Amino acid sequence: MQEVPRFTLGPDRRLRRAAEFKQLYANGRRLGAEPFTAIVRANQLGTARLGMSIAARTVRRAVQRNRVRRLIRESFRQRCAQLPPLDIVVGVRSGVQAVTSARLRESLERLWQKITSTCERSSVS
Repeated sequence: MQEVPRFTLGPDRRLRRAAEFKQLYANGRRLGAEPFTAIVRANQLGTARLGMSIAARTVRRAVQRNRVRRLIRESFRQRCAQLPPLDIVVGVRSGVQAVTSARLRESLERLWQKITSTCERSSVS
């Protein structure tokens, strides 16, 4: 029987420790694609990893924060094979809750393209 591929975002693809976030904030490069921001830094793991930082004061309702998180996670899961080996923290700017899901997906696609093109031109340390 053929093995069914897994389409989950496993723990090896996520930033989980506070120290990892702190190091990325201190030494990462900031990029943006409205309404998202990203902080990126090269890693030695050979694969891209995702962290999210969505403040309750930026997106007040938990339902809306979770919706944005799901969209970010799904978009990353679909694109992570094409991304260079980076640690990425994605955040949002205020007003994101008023944007449609389709527009958010487009913005995330622009963000992944920007990250890829920026990292190809220069080495993100």
